[in-house]
Amino acid sequence: MINWVHRSTRGWSYGGGVVDPRTGEILKGVVTLGSLRLQQDWMIAEGLLQPYKNGDEQVPEIQAWSLQRLRQLAAHEVGHSLGFDHNYYDSDSGRISVMDYPSPLVTLKGDGTLDASQVYADGIGAWDKVAIAYGYQDFPRGTNEAQALRNILDRAWDHDLRFLTNQDTDVNPRADQWSNGTNAATELDRMMAVRRVALATFGANAITLGTPMAQIEETLVPLYLHHRYQVEAAASVLGGIHYTYTIRGDGRQAFRRASGPEQRAALAALMRTLAPSALALSDTLLKLIPPRLYGYGMTRELFPRNTGLAFDAVTPAVVAAQHVAGNILAPERAARMVEQHALDPGLPGLDEVIDTLIGTAFNAAARTPYQGEIKRAIERVVIDQLMDLAGNAAMPEVRALATWALQRRAAILAQQVFVGDLATQASTVLLSSDIRRFLTRPAIPVTRAVSVDIPPGAPIGEPAMEWLRLVPPPCSWDLGYWQ
Repeated sequence: MINWVHRSTRGWSYGGGVVDPRTGEILKGVVTLGSLRLQQDWMIAEGLLQPYKNGDEQVPEIQAWSLQRLRQLAAHEVGHSLGFDHNYYDSDSGRISVMDYPSPLVTLKGDGTLDASQVYADGIGAWDKVAIAYGYQDFPRGTNEAQALRNILDRAWDHDLRFLTNQDTDVNPRADQWSNGTNAATELDRMMAVRRVALATFGANAITLGTPMAQIEETLVPLYLHHRYQVEAAASVLGGIHYTYTIRGDGRQAFRRASGPEQRAALAALMRTLAPSALALSDTLLKLIPPRLYGYGMTRELFPRNTGLAFDAVTPAVVAAQHVAGNILAPERAARMVEQHALDPGLPGLDEVIDTLIGTAFNAAARTPYQGEIKRAIERVVIDQLMDLAGNAAMPEVRALATWALQRRAAILAQQVFVGDLATQASTVLLSSDIRRFLTRPAIPVTRAVSVDIPPGAPIGEPAMEWLRLVPPPCSWDLGYWQ
């Protein structure tokens, strides 16, 4: 049974059923699909394609895009009802499973325009056929079933059809959610190029005629964060370990660490996302976004802001930079980098990664005062993330290296107090003072200049109590409606 549930907030879709606890036999399959799953794809498509030249166009491309995703989602949840788990393996054979969380594939044509013709795959994948054959095939009488099952997996292995799931996404560079391709660094650069092209022309063509101009921000958010999940994929290469679920006697390598060049390429790609020029919005766009209007208040779908009703032109860059720095300096990833460098000095250590991150933030080029403000915001993000790591990481060596980096930066900042314009000097004084206070009293948290949450990107998650986008708030609500 497939159930279509109309909801006005984000929520999970489900695939499951009734299972005989004695045998594991699936007696009944039940799938629930949430209607709001289409909204995220619709806004991604609107931001990238900006199709409303006149403002009243019907856009069959977006409808086809969304329905293609819905078909994939339905197959995904049916897969769960058949007993299959997520498969996030990045295969050389391409999109191998509907049990993946797929990212819409939008590429650049030779003329610099966007191509969304292959946005989602059609049909089930090659791995899904392997899973069905392994789990459900009836063999002729007399077949050596153990060997036959082994042969299915061996043939799959020869075509790079393998299985990695949720637990593997932070550690294995070839297990990623909402990601395409097999090279995380290359794919991140490609997605940043697509983002750059779309942002260069982003404007009123992204919303329909009669839509409040303030709501252009709803469509801007998924475009501005177009690369967010590829950032997570690239970060997983740092301290990453390539492995599969080997068993004794299969003759396969248990694991190998991501190579030095592979990790440094991923780090370099991540650093390119922090360029102030990449994070700044155009003057033309900024002039199009008015303060929020009555009945269309703030929701978690928007960028946080420090400016009240007015759009905050700096905080989107803070959100993006915090996502990058936070993923790079995740405590467990930092610990893996410490250990991998100790075991193989040719692999990057945490000190090298921290130095690269600090150098990128503090040595970035800022061509305008606006980019200068973004640069200072990125510096603050990096220092705050380092203080978090120095204060909270479980591994002493990680805390030691983060503290060492903060000490060094504080000494450098102390020598630069009177360098640059007034805004730069003031920022330098505050950063230096905050680091000193943290190092003197590390157990006492420093008040952060900016504390932001990234807007939700995946079309799933727990429902939130938010005003509907197109309905002014009434005097009262039946809160049971939201449950």
